[in-house]
Amino acid sequence: MAAQALTALIDLLDAGLPGRDVRVPGGGGQVRMSRLTGSAWLVRYPPGWSRAQRGHYLAGEELVVLDGELTVSGVTYLPGQHGWIPAGALRHGCSAPRGALVLAAFTGDPSWVSSDSDVPDGPTQRTPLDTVVIPEGGLPLTPRSALLDAPVTLDQPAEVVTVPTWTWQLSTLVPEGRVLVRWPA
Repeated sequence: MAAQALTALIDLLDAGLPGRDVRVPGGGGQVRMSRLTGSAWLVRYPPGWSRAQRGHYLAGEELVVLDGELTVSGVTYLPGQHGWIPAGALRHGCSAPRGALVLAAFTGDPSWVSSDSDVPDGPTQRTPLDTVVIPEGGLPLTPRSALLDAPVTLDQPAEVVTVPTWTWQLSTLVPEGRVLVRWPA
């Protein structure tokens, strides 16, 4: 499969990527969601968005903040930061005070469960994609993604996000430089 043209993620919503306004479970106000692939979404949180309700998702969530800031359970994610929140991890105090643009993907069914006593299936992580040291062979970030810094040919198409230009494409070719690679489910 040849690589699709690079697309600047930060420009997609403004360029008319089809999307819909949805209410995040337990959240106040709506967010704008646009599907990129089967599991990946671009999500625009408006300034002042918050979720007071405590609970968890039935699937793990991977996210990259492209613009603004997003706080989840006391952890603030800034532009260029990658987050991994495992299935079952308690979420509380979620907010986007100044708004945020986020690339987000779930590992399965993103059903929300209200709860005060959740049990994660792994640790929550926050990684600065533009400065973290990448070991030889890449840095695994989630069960379905890794940060790479060497060109490589993949055995199947994957989502390829170039850091820090935040360009996105489906490809079997990983270009030179820092690249977040997300493999399909």
